[in-house]
Amino acid sequence: MSTLGVEHHMFVQTLAARRIVSEREAQELICKCIDISGRSYSGTVDLQDHVTKINSQLSVLFLEVRKGTCENTGSKYYAFVNCQEDEISKLASNYSAQDFAYFRKMIEQIILSDEGCIHSTDSLTLCNNLGEQKKMSYANAKVLLRGWCNERWLIEDRSSNSFQLGPRAIIELGQYIQSAYGEHVTNCSLCMTVCVYGQRCEDCNTKFHNHCKQRLMSGNLDQVRCPHCKSEWS
Repeated sequence: MSTLGVEHHMFVQTLAARRIVSEREAQELICKCIDISGRSYSGTVDLQDHVTKINSQLSVLFLEVRKGTCENTGSKYYAFVNCQEDEISKLASNYSAQDFAYFRKMIEQIILSDEGCIHSTDSLTLCNNLGEQKKMSYANAKVLLRGWCNERWLIEDRSSNSFQLGPRAIIELGQYIQSAYGEHVTNCSLCMTVCVYGQRCEDCNTKFHNHCKQRLMSGNLDQVRCPHCKSEWS
């Protein structure tokens, strides 16, 4: 990483500690790192240019600053990812066997559901079905769910009283999700990235993110059509 500036080293160290930040937070962070480093800049700081430069050096270490999108809001996030280590296995070392079994159950039920989410009540019911692990108390499950939401592995949607995959899960566990549940996972027909939480075209059943459809329909178009079957959307 000798070709990177002091500001890049500080950015990487901070992101590695936080694991994931929003695009706004990442933009503020790189600007602050540049200020602290004493470097001068004019105009707007191009965050992606800095990330690209950082990744050119991190790649030899099998690390990456990876950008992804929250399926619920469409907001962008940046995560510090170990490309060589299986992230789902790394999670197993951070939690007890019982906690990890519960996490995998949550991921599985969210992906296998038609809606790409799990109702809050059902998420607690999973405590009673953890395979070889003992049943988990509801109190312990609630603590774990709250922690996973804080770490952005999950998102709690209180309007629908459900849990969805958070941006960190989408960014860091994307390869695991594809390999483990490939036949149940599809790509959004609009942005072509993994789509777990979204909706389907009523005519051809093609799946897409809610925020991708909203962005398409907000354009100045007389007619908006499904990119797959070309049926008109209202």
